[in-house]
Amino acid sequence: MQAVRLLPGERLKLDGTLSHPAWQRAPVYDRFEEKAPVYGARPPQRTTVQVLFDDRALYVGVQALDDQPALIRKPVVRPDQVNRTQDFIALYIDAIGSKRSAQWFRASAAGSTADGLHTANDDYEDFSPDFDWDAAVTRHDHGYTTVFRVPFASLRYAPGQQQWRIMVVRRLPREHFHLITSVPIPQELPSFIANMQPLQGVTLPADSSFLTLRPSVTLRRVEPEAGSAQTKLSASLDVKWRPLPQAVVDATLNPDFSQVALDVPQLAGNSRFALSFPEKRPFFFESADLLRTPTEAFYTRSFTEPRWGLRGTWRSTDWAGTALALQDRGKGFVLLPGAYGTDVVDQPASTVIALRARSDGTGATLAQGLQLGAVAAARRYTDDRGDNTVLGPDLTWQLNGNWRLRGQWLHGRTTALPDSTGLRKGAEQDGDLLHLRLLHLTDNTEANVAVDDISSGFRHDSGFVNQVGVQKLHLWASRGWNQVGPFNQFWVNAEADRAVDKATGQVVSEYWRPGLWVTGAHNLEWWFEVWGHSLQRPQPTAPLLHERFIATGLVVTPARWFPFLESKLVLGDLADTQALDVRPGGNFKLVTKLRPLAPLEFESSLSTAWLRKDGVKTYSETALQWLAVWHFNARHNLRVIAQQQQQMRRASSQSLVADRSRSDTLSLTYTWRESAGTLLYAGFSSQRDRLPVSSRNTEAFVKLQLDFDEARTMWSRR
Repeated sequence: MQAVRLLPGERLKLDGTLSHPAWQRAPVYDRFEEKAPVYGARPPQRTTVQVLFDDRALYVGVQALDDQPALIRKPVVRPDQVNRTQDFIALYIDAIGSKRSAQWFRASAAGSTADGLHTANDDYEDFSPDFDWDAAVTRHDHGYTTVFRVPFASLRYAPGQQQWRIMVVRRLPREHFHLITSVPIPQELPSFIANMQPLQGVTLPADSSFLTLRPSVTLRRVEPEAGSAQTKLSASLDVKWRPLPQAVVDATLNPDFSQVALDVPQLAGNSRFALSFPEKRPFFFESADLLRTPTEAFYTRSFTEPRWGLRGTWRSTDWAGTALALQDRGKGFVLLPGAYGTDVVDQPASTVIALRARSDGTGATLAQGLQLGAVAAARRYTDDRGDNTVLGPDLTWQLNGNWRLRGQWLHGRTTALPDSTGLRKGAEQDGDLLHLRLLHLTDNTEANVAVDDISSGFRHDSGFVNQVGVQKLHLWASRGWNQVGPFNQFWVNAEADRAVDKATGQVVSEYWRPGLWVTGAHNLEWWFEVWGHSLQRPQPTAPLLHERFIATGLVVTPARWFPFLESKLVLGDLADTQALDVRPGGNFKLVTKLRPLAPLEFESSLSTAWLRKDGVKTYSETALQWLAVWHFNARHNLRVIAQQQQQMRRASSQSLVADRSRSDTLSLTYTWRESAGTLLYAGFSSQRDRLPVSSRNTEAFVKLQLDFDEARTMWSRR
């Protein structure tokens, strides 16, 4: 694609049209191909792209032509909720040119937006990062037009180099959900962004520095059921400074990391291992792809309630790295992993220093396609409770077009040891984690083999490791065909896994299972698996529990007003990890998204599990969430969340007593979002524990965050 500079004195109004004379000078690109449902097919509708730029931003104009504009799916949705059930245009930009990652920006036909980072090593699309950018959309008799404005300040690039890569993607949901791309993306490519095309003609601005100040103030009133109400006014500040094109400095002081968007509750009553949650806090979003490694060596939600944080990030054509320091108030949990399960202990306050470095270009590697990295994290707990330090290298090596090797070695040293009161300083404990994975990918086959060796003394308080003291072997193979009967894709899979206790040599878990996965019209995905051999040992002295069950899942878009349904069902003889028995049971998950009215968005999520013995239910757990959003427009909405979680277990032995629990949560939030930096939240939440004892806690809050430059501009316009 070729970019054209605006002439001196030209100003481009972002109105979602290509009426400005400058667009007539920009070359038109229209060589799009279909990625799905039929790779290489001619797209059912035409798409064109043009690119302009000035000293401050890049402008990308996209014409999404459609000979049936009445069928365009254009519901207004919340930020980062633009997905394949809607008509949208996505813009991918790799301004470093390393093919390691790409920033992406989506705008739906309704003007709703989403953005994030795509990491090439594992093809992971992260919706968490929020960039400063704009898009405007107009709908007309021939489809719709989208114009993106991406400031150079939001892009990460090296000075003097213009090896930029770009890709434009269009989603066209009809009977089949078409994915149309400006470059061919065959299945055998190592990543979705591997084939992005050059963007030529861009002249970088002479001054790429910027400073962003985002103060916020939060007023919160908490009323516990037993105790006096408390009203607290707190102020915080977030700073982002780019002194050089390659360098970005982030700082935060007394950040408000309260949950304005509640996590979906998860089932944990019959689980032996800790569960992870996605990150939602802005301080950790800068170059978030850097924190992704072959294992979860960084788990930022282990930093529970920082008092302050400072972070520096460097990105050039050859190297990338980030370093952070923060002081954490604690109040969460420290994971204590073992071979048979994960224990937890209360988390004290701590000071953390963490570093991540990675080679991003061929000039910094020892061999073509080899990417090297390193991780270091040190956490010292207050009151001389000890520390935890982890460090080690990692690599990703694209051996050729089909084979890839990924690996990581981490060494851990811990003096913060658990006792009956929490953590205390004790004798040094050491351990290692080694992970290797070899992957093979062609147009119609996928296979990988992974080996893990984790010492019993290894602990990573700044990462997510929920099992240690084991050796693991994992195998996966899959063979696929296109256009089989009514299906767009038809894949047959086989998977096997074995984990062995390093100390005793006995099997901790083992399974093998065949399965299939198909896609079809109406956004259909369906999979089916037979778990005829599945073994679990919940405790070192327990016998192996032999499970036999079937599992199936479905994703489909039933109608335009019913854009998403996802379900999963497991039935058979399942392990009761607390009763040390195998019992008839199952688990079921159902997620639905409805649009009964144009401005009303409704979602529900239900997860339930149960076990029986002699016809009597001995264990049950249910997690339910309802979410409703009324969109006044793309910037204003009112959101209601209701959650309920309950668990029941019958006594079956002297060591396993009866237990019941239930909690309900209600949240109401009004949101005004002028941009990623200027927003207002106002609302309340109420949490009530009904069992085993009744208690209630309510909270009302108002939070206002301003981007200093935006606030100054808005004031000057008045």
